[in-house]
Amino acid sequence: MQLHGFSIVKGLTKILLEGQELDLHNDYEFRHLDYCIATRRLQLHWVRHAGHWVRPSMPPALTLVCAGVHMLKIRESGDDEHANGEKCLSSIGFLWNAMRDDMDGVASHAASEGCTDLSCIFMSGLSIKIAAVEARITTTTTFR
Repeated sequence: MQLHGFSIVKGLTKILLEGQELDLHNDYEFRHLDYCIATRRLQLHWVRHAGHWVRPSMPPALTLVCAGVHMLKIRESGDDEHANGEKCLSSIGFLWNAMRDDMDGVASHAASEGCTDLSCIFMSGLSIKIAAVEARITTTTTFR
């Protein structure tokens, strides 16, 4: 998967977008996903957390847009020990393509040969794994 205009920071909860680190674990809440089979396009939507620690200069909403999706796997949440566990990202990164059945791991912050499946794992155990041609982040000034 080719990332356009952003990268995943080594700690596996932040992205780097336009020179700004955005923490998807602490500063954003996952809201929902949209998947269109006809266009093979997946969108994962986050909104900025209302907490006092969040910088107001951060984008109010982020969408991870994956195009050319050819594999999408979703594992349901487990017993949610964490309040709002499905809203809170635990890790984002790439996992080996040969490990498509493994919904718990992240191997790297950067894609490499044979390691191009993107994994998003949430505190509740919810896990989303994506194989796609490319991904980009869009920002909006309004919540969706």
